[in-house]
Parts: sequence; C-alpha cells; structure tokens
Amino acid sequence: MPERRFLRSYLFAPGSDEHKLRKAVASGSDAVVFDLEDSVAPHEKEQARETVSRVVHSLAETAGTEIHIRVNRAGGVVDRSDIAAAVVPGVTGVRLPKVDDVADIEDVDGMIGELEAERGISEGTLRLYPTIESPAGVLASADLGKASDRIAALVFGPADFAAAIGVQDPSFEATLFARSMIVSASSAAGIGRPIDGAFLDIEDLDGLRLHCERVRQLGFEGKSAIHPRQLPVIHEAFRPTMEEIERARLVMAAVAEERTIGMFSGVYVDPPVIAQARAVLELLARIESKG
Repeated sequence: MPERRFLRSYLFAPGSDEHKLRKAVASGSDAVVFDLEDSVAPHEKEQARETVSRVVHSLAETAGTEIHIRVNRAGGVVDRSDIAAAVVPGVTGVRLPKVDDVADIEDVDGMIGELEAERGISEGTLRLYPTIESPAGVLASADLGKASDRIAALVFGPADFAAAIGVQDPSFEATLFARSMIVSASSAAGIGRPIDGAFLDIEDLDGLRLHCERVRQLGFEGKSAIHPRQLPVIHEAFRPTMEEIERARLVMAAVAEERTIGMFSGVYVDPPVIAQARAVLELLARIESKG
C-alpha cells in the first residue's frame, strides 16, 4: 500500500454544492471530505455523485490536498454507486460511516479493488477510514483496525455514539472510554493514530482548542472540521508544544552523548522516553515539511 501521509485536518463539504467543494479544496485543510452522506438530501444523491466526480476531475492534479469521499449506507449496506463514484483518479480516501463489523470493511475493500483494476488505478491507491459510531463498533475496534491493509486510520463519531448510549451531549467524559479503546485498537493493529469527529459549534473556537488538546493527549492524530475557520485551531492543537519539543531535543542530545539511562539536564532518559522523543521530533518534521 502507498505510504499514508500525516493529516491533521479533514474539512467536510456537501457533495451537492460545487462552490463549497471548490472552496474546501482551497481552504488549506490537510484533507477534504466530499460528503455524499448526511449533508446531502435523499433526492440529491445522484446529482451529488455527478458534482463530486466533476470537481475531482477538474481539480485532482492541482488540488494540493488529499481528496476523500464519505459514502452512504442503505439498510446496513454501503452504496455501490457511491463507491463507483469514489474510485477515480484524484481520490485517495474513502470514509465509511457507521462501521461495526469486519464484513463492512471487507465488502468495500473488495469493491474498491475490482474498480481500481478496471480503471487502471494503482492497487491500494484508495485508503479506508472506517468511522466508529456505535458501542458495537467500539467493542469491535480491535478487529476493525486489522480488517484490511487499506485502512489508514479509524475515525470516531462522537455525536452518533452519544445518541446510541443515551446521552444528549457527546462530552469528553461521556466518550472517554470509547476514544481510549479506539486509540489502543489502532496501536495494536499497527495503523495510523485515529481521527476525531467534528466539533459542531463553529463559533466556540476556545472550546474546539481545548477539545483538540484533550484528544491529542489521548493519542488522536487529527480531527474532522465542518468550517474553514476551525482549521487554524486544529492545526495548532495537533502540533507538539514548545515544551514537548524542547524536552525531546534534550533527550536526543543525551542519546548523542550515549547517555541513554539516567538524568540528563534535568530530564530522565530511558528507552521509552527516547522513543517518545523521536516520535515528537518526527511529527514536528512532518508538520514543518507541509510548509
């Protein structure tokens, strides 16, 4: 499979609105998600597929961002017409909603593989982003993360999950267990760290910042967005702090002096601490390489 890029932000845009699709691509988001699901009315689904295909065809070579597509499920089955619209040059990710069974992923994996072969697209070009939105999905997350080599990362859907467990507010406390499970499952599966769902109050940027910082500390790598104004907050929140960077550099300075266990400049150094420091500096380098 092609190497997965580091992505902090995933900006949604309704597939039925060409202006918003083009605006999303120019927003500076690390990835855009052209939505064929919740933001598109039932009578506009076919038109949305056509609009998405047209925009992808016109922008794919100059987009400067990854283009993903969120598909529909009808009666528990992924819409094959949506998959057919998604497997085209320029699209690199498919976001699957409401996944709670390995068969959900295996079915889509097979469809995508067939279409890649038919359309001359390199095998494995399209990566999968299964969204976990139910208690069953959370409990199955260890298996879901290993269901396909195409999986780039698991995504958590807090709003649907909160509704499923009977709470009105998808607060951090109400979803902490689910998020922690998904982080552990992702690590065990050897896939990318998970992506958090959208923060729905676009006016509350302070609340968004706090939320991003909390989920990053849990082990999430990025977050979905529903408005461009959320992007700067998300990008900054998923960047290592100055304190983390300085500590990591001190640790690696100790390694350079072959001092790999014990205190160094006020920082305790041992193999797990060294691994964490390397991860922080690697993450920083990947962010800075984006320019």
